[in-house]
Amino acid sequence: MTYQRILVPFDGSKHSKKALSHAAQIARSDGAIIYLCTIITTQNVVPPGALLGLVKEASRGALQKRITYSAKIQAQKEHSDQIKICERLGVRAYSKIIISGNIAQEILSMAAKKSADLIVIGSQGLHGVAKLKSLGSVSRKISENASCPVLIVR
Repeated sequence: MTYQRILVPFDGSKHSKKALSHAAQIARSDGAIIYLCTIITTQNVVPPGALLGLVKEASRGALQKRITYSAKIQAQKEHSDQIKICERLGVRAYSKIIISGNIAQEILSMAAKKSADLIVIGSQGLHGVAKLKSLGSVSRKISENASCPVLIVR
């Protein structure tokens, strides 16, 4: 089977980089396009001091905006670097950064919008503060709910 449109959820972890490498190999042999996407969510971020009542709600919102902006800038840089690598391999790649709450739903929605015929995803995402862009158990949800084949890369 050949693939034409490959979606690669990307969070900058070693697993997502490995997934992108696999996707690039498949895309190169099939002449497919890669759609690289990063989902950024800050809904679970709690500012320091918030649990003690030291941070006002307005400050919390401002902090979340700064964190989201910083994560978006970092994701844009990572995407740019990865797209350059794909181009050197002769693979067309496009980038999309989504600011949202539900990572798995956004990936599935992106797959539908781009008519992806393959999703290549890392088996684990980032940990700690880096979970703002994490995949983790998301790969399992994607494999269970996707309408196209899913390749989970370890």
